[in-house]
Amino acid sequence: MRKDGKFKKIMGVVLSATMMLTLAGCGSSENGQDSQEQSSSQAISEGGILANKTVGFSQTDSKSSWRTTETDSIKEAVEAAGGEFIVKDAGGDIATQETDIRDLIAAGVDYLVVAPLEDNGLQGALQEAMDNEIPVILVDRAIAGEVGTHYTTAIMSDFVWEGEQCAKALIDALPSGGNVVVINGGYDSSTSIDRQEGFVNSLDSSKYKIVAEQNGEWLMDKSQSVMENIIQAQGGEKIDAVFAVTDDMIQGAKTAIEAAGLEVGKDILTIGIDGTRAAFEDVQAGKQLASVTCSPYFGPIVVETITKIINGEEIPGHITNEDTLYTIDNVNVDLGF
Repeated sequence: MRKDGKFKKIMGVVLSATMMLTLAGCGSSENGQDSQEQSSSQAISEGGILANKTVGFSQTDSKSSWRTTETDSIKEAVEAAGGEFIVKDAGGDIATQETDIRDLIAAGVDYLVVAPLEDNGLQGALQEAMDNEIPVILVDRAIAGEVGTHYTTAIMSDFVWEGEQCAKALIDALPSGGNVVVINGGYDSSTSIDRQEGFVNSLDSSKYKIVAEQNGEWLMDKSQSVMENIIQAQGGEKIDAVFAVTDDMIQGAKTAIEAAGLEVGKDILTIGIDGTRAAFEDVQAGKQLASVTCSPYFGPIVVETITKIINGEEIPGHITNEDTLYTIDNVNVDLGF
């Protein structure tokens, strides 16, 4: 097990302030992929900062292209920096993820990266890692925990802001208001809760009526089924727009809308989040009103953060990556993943 005296020094300088940082590959820059490659190349040229180090990654699941891209990005960056990479896939089960984290601790990883499935359920395992002087880096989701006790730093997007940007796009497209369907990812994830909160709270409730709200479970096929039921219950002609907390779920909703004989982008507007290539193609074709990026390319910033830990540098408790609202006016399909 790693027992590095630097770790306690690091925890003494962990900051609670938020630092704005754009992830390589983030949709806010057309040079994102180049930045990721440059970051990996720099790690190699520096002699392999992670040589003889092992990075363990606890992933929630591999059910979406976003998740697989995230895993691949971290794996590539760690290995480019000379480190060993071990990944555990929880398959969408919080109990399994807790076990995965404890298994990674037992395996003697030097650094632990975790994409939490839910806000609660992992605190004990994460504290065990911290107690064993294993730095914990949370990515893309928060937990109900404390910096310094349950994790070293958390790197994620501003999910409320993402929802607000989706509302902005809808208001611009339907200034007079309309009937809106919301498809979320459940009520045990800060990502889904914050995105929906940002979206709904930005709309004038006297003009925009939420006529249905359902859990799409983050899945395309589940969202298709949910949307089919909503159309049957509400009547497609009474729905003006659909907001989903991911682009994958919008793809499922789109399939249901088209199967009902309705035209996506004309009869019903759709808005999602993540910045997938499929979403960007639909935005360009006028089939999706907008997509807000949420970059899955965490690899470079994870390695950069570990490098700072190794060097004894100050680590902020929270790092917020910047994202971008894309509409037909500024979309670039090549930026999608």
